[in-house]
Parts: sequence; structure tokens; C-alpha cells
Amino acid sequence: MPENRCVQGIWTSPWLFILAASGSAVGLGNIWKFPYMVGENGGGAFLFVYLLCMLFVGLPVLIAEVALGRSVRANPIDTINDLHERHIINKAWVLVPYLAGLAGFLVLSFYSVIAGWALAFFERSLKGVFTETDEVQTQSVFQELISSPSEMMLWHSVFVVLVILAVGQSVTRGLAVLVKVLLPSLVLMLLGLSVYSVLVGDLDQTLSFLFSWKWNQITPNVVLAAVGHAFFSLSIGMGGMFAYAAYMSKHMSIARACSIVVGVDTLVAILAGLVVLPLVFALNINVDTGPSLTFISLPVAFGSLPGGQLVGSVFFLLLILAALTSAISMLELFVSWLHERFYISRLKASLLLGVGVWLLGFASLLSLNDWSDWTVFGYVLFDLLDKFTSLILLPVVALLLSVLVALNIPRSRLENELITRNPKHFKWWYNVLKFFSIPIMLVITITGWIGV
Repeated sequence: MPENRCVQGIWTSPWLFILAASGSAVGLGNIWKFPYMVGENGGGAFLFVYLLCMLFVGLPVLIAEVALGRSVRANPIDTINDLHERHIINKAWVLVPYLAGLAGFLVLSFYSVIAGWALAFFERSLKGVFTETDEVQTQSVFQELISSPSEMMLWHSVFVVLVILAVGQSVTRGLAVLVKVLLPSLVLMLLGLSVYSVLVGDLDQTLSFLFSWKWNQITPNVVLAAVGHAFFSLSIGMGGMFAYAAYMSKHMSIARACSIVVGVDTLVAILAGLVVLPLVFALNINVDTGPSLTFISLPVAFGSLPGGQLVGSVFFLLLILAALTSAISMLELFVSWLHERFYISRLKASLLLGVGVWLLGFASLLSLNDWSDWTVFGYVLFDLLDKFTSLILLPVVALLLSVLVALNIPRSRLENELITRNPKHFKWWYNVLKFFSIPIMLVITITGWIGV
């Protein structure tokens, strides 16, 4: 492979990759989405299936993506080109990293709008807007924000600028420093909030809801929701893990690192449930209110509890940090490619892509108010991007990545790449990916097409 394609920099410690990959995985999906997904899908039944999905679908696919990303130590696009030049795979597989980069780009365009909501609510919480409010008043505050294109554009722009500045840093210095700070800070705040929630909320009902279920509650819809959320939660199919893996040391065990990432991601999701659900149950708030649980129901809970203004502010700051750690990885694939292929500085590449994200996000937020009459297949642009990426694009990319690794990369090459001391671990991963994960993802992909 020509030298100009090699990545510049490497994670100086195995834990830096784990922190970066965990930060990519831990995001709004864990803290905003997981609690209401649990609420909507039967509590313990959903959690049980979700944990199985993380083990038998999420982990094998994550290992495959990271193994492929590290195999050449180049950006994802040049990795596929290099494997083709070595006559290992067909040239057509280069479509996969392009689709992954597109998925990250599209997700970030509406993800940044939601992160903007968190910024807006953080500012309102600091001002004490939610002190002793009821659900009607909080609904009014949220609706006022959604109805204001100018304010949503402001917060959306602030978040996009933060992402551009973060991704524009070098890997060995800037990005490494960020991942050392952001994820540990997020976890510490989450632990503190969970302790508070357990002390003032209804822990008994929460534990009963999360960790008990009946088998008849495990319906096809619950299974599909759990598998889909496992993809979203681990950032599978967006190319971030693929790109980060190029900076891994060749001496690091991929299986071990990915297992830790899945463990951290799952722990954060459960902690988020322990933050949200005890407060919801203590105040008799409906647990299956969906996405509005975070921006309508929770502010009511914070406003009525001791120290609620401070706790609410910390919670929305937590959402912002979680969004930022995930968003950084969504641009990494194309940024690394532009940087290595065309010698564009990382900051300029981030700015170029960030402007595109900002423009599409601006159109997305306008679809919630001024452009709400313009729909495609009955969806406004914001919802269309969400449905298209989560139900179609992400599962398709994850499926293609898995097929590429399991059916096209020589098994001996994969054994050397994973660096696992126990051959049984490799055999478990390889067989689960090939005979379980891929069929499950095929079903999810077909269901996504039918659903949309």
C-alpha cells in the first residue's frame, strides 16, 4: 500500500481506543432513547432481549467492523481499495465505507438538532424554568422551542461548531485528550445522578420493572426494537468504529477491546434507566410516553424534587456530552479520508463536512415548523432521516460489513487480526457472526424496508 494512505498517528495506549470507541457508542441512544424504549416495550422483557442482542449481534458485528478497520491501518475507503489491490475482495465492496460515511453524515444532521434541544433545556434548567412546573407547562416550553426556527438554529449551530472543533484535532493529541476527559466525566455524572435518583425515587418499582418479565411479553415487535436499538446504541454501520480501528496498535486484542466497549455501553444504558425510571415512578408519570419522556416528563420530575434545578442542569449537560462523544465519530470516516488522500488538514476537512451537516440539519429543523407541510412518504424531513437511517441504512451497512468479513476475508487473516489467545473465542465469534448475526440482520433489513 502506498505510504501516503497510511493513517497518521496511533492510539498511544489500548485504553485510549477503548475510551474513544466507548465514547462513540455511548450517546443519546443510551441516555435519551434507552429509558423510553424500555418503557414502551415492557421493561424487563425488552432489557432481556436487548442484552442477548448485544451479546449475539452487537458484539460480533462490532468485532468484525474493528477487525476490518485495523487490517490495513488506513482510512476505511483506502482499506477496501487496498484489499482489492491485493486481490482479496472485489472492487464493488468499496461501496460499503461510502455508505457508512453517508449514514454517519445523515444521522449527525438530525442528531445535532436533538443535541440542540439538550443545549436549550440545559440553559432553561440553569435559569430555573422548570422549578415546580407541571407537564402542561413543560409541554408548552418544548413546543415553544420546536416552533422557533431561529432558536433551534442557534443551538444546532453551537453543537455543530463543537463537533467540527473536536474532530478537527489530531488523533494523537487533540482527540486523545478529548476522549480522556469526556467519557470519564460523563460516567461520573451519570453515577452521581443515579445515586440521587435511587435515594429520592421509587427504586423498588424500578427494579421490578427492569429485571422481571413474563415470557409472553417477548413479542416480535420487542425483539425487532431490541435489535434495532443495539445497532443504534453501538454506532454500528456509521463508520466511526471502522475509522478509529485504523489507529489501533497491532498488538492489541480486538475481541477484548470490543467486549469492554459493549460492556461500558450496556452499563451506561442501565445507569441511565436507573436515573430516569425511579423519578418517573415516584411521581406517577406514565413510563411509556416515548421520546417526550426526556424533554417533557423529566423536567417536571426535576422541578418538583429537592435540588432539582441543579440535578436537572447536570442531566442535560450529561445529554450534551453524550451527544458530543458520539457525534465526533460520525464525521471521522470522511475526515480521515480527505486528510490522508488529499492532504487537507483535519480542521479544514471537518469544516467542509460540518457545513454540509449544518445545512441539512437546518432543513431538518425547519421541517418541524415552517416546512412541516412538505413531506415524503408521509414523513417530514426530520422523521424521514431518522426512519431511513435507523430502519434501512444502518442495518444494510452492518449487514454488508458482516458479509464482507465473514464470507470474503480469509479466515487465517481474521485469526491473525483478532489476536485472541484462546482459539475457542475466535471460533465462537466467527460462527455466531456467520450463522446467527447475519441472518438476524437480514431479517431486520427486510423488516425495515417493509416498515417504511
